[in-house]
Amino acid sequence: MKLQLPFWLYPLAFILGLLIGAAALRYTPDGRINLMLVWLVWAGLPFVGACISGLMMFRKQRAPWLLRFSGAQRWQLDSQSQLRLWLKLHQLWCLSALGVLAAFLTLLLFTDLAFGWSSTLLDDPAVIHKVTQMISVHWQAYWPSAVPDQALIEHTRFIRIAPTTEHAVNAGDWWPFLLASLVTYNLLPRILLILVCQLQLRHYSHRLSISSNQPVSASTETALADLRVQDLADWEGVEQLFWEINTSEGLTLGVDSWESDQQRWQALLKRKPSRLVWCIDLRRSPLAEMADRVKQASALGISQAIQVWDNSLESPIHAKDSWQLFARQHQLIWLEG
Repeated sequence: MKLQLPFWLYPLAFILGLLIGAAALRYTPDGRINLMLVWLVWAGLPFVGACISGLMMFRKQRAPWLLRFSGAQRWQLDSQSQLRLWLKLHQLWCLSALGVLAAFLTLLLFTDLAFGWSSTLLDDPAVIHKVTQMISVHWQAYWPSAVPDQALIEHTRFIRIAPTTEHAVNAGDWWPFLLASLVTYNLLPRILLILVCQLQLRHYSHRLSISSNQPVSASTETALADLRVQDLADWEGVEQLFWEINTSEGLTLGVDSWESDQQRWQALLKRKPSRLVWCIDLRRSPLAEMADRVKQASALGISQAIQVWDNSLESPIHAKDSWQLFARQHQLIWLEG
């Protein structure tokens, strides 16, 4: 099955970022933009989300949270497929961050942005100065103008009960700090995670290419020797299930969307046939999703077999050995004839 997101999600992520950026820069009725809220939405929460995503990427879990939320807990993805899902998630997030950045730069150019900070708990300008110094530690050496000084913090403090416009000319000087925060704490962490995903996927592909070129080991030969083989005629008339084969001759899985596959699979399990034949294409590789469905059917007492659908198609030399090893591991019958 192809793990592919609809194309329209990518422009939608960028548009969502534009809306978030424009909404965060709306003036309050008091005439100032809430600086602390803007930083929280643009940099603070995204950075926390990036840290959690980075930890969950390499955490062994039953299934990704997106699948558990959709009610697909029984579908187990392998590590490579999970990395592809994470890669697409980080790409969508980067597009939304770019949308926020585009909205910010546009409003910065064509409007007069005035920022003010206020907090019920943090009301001491000295404390705010220490916090901004900690946040700006990554760029203060090469972009000192993006580090707020004590004077800017004191002049832009906004007290709702007694607003003042004496130093309103300084209210726009917060934009370098916000721009640096947006890039450093929102955009760059996701770019880093994208690079990590791509490196890991390249590593998996490299290991797969090496293993595919290795000769079959003695243990593999022993496993293949124990393979249960039966004549295809003994399974004539048994319901067939085509795995990653685009045909109209029977039930097909691994070609359409996951939602369609899941509906057809659940309908088949409700019928609970006594026997089931998996028709495979030797040019494809066994996947964890197929293994999970085989286990579900075995748990219901369904006898299962594997049949090569078209032997005339050219396939790698090791392909048949890989599928027979898969059949041996999951106690499937190999059909010949």
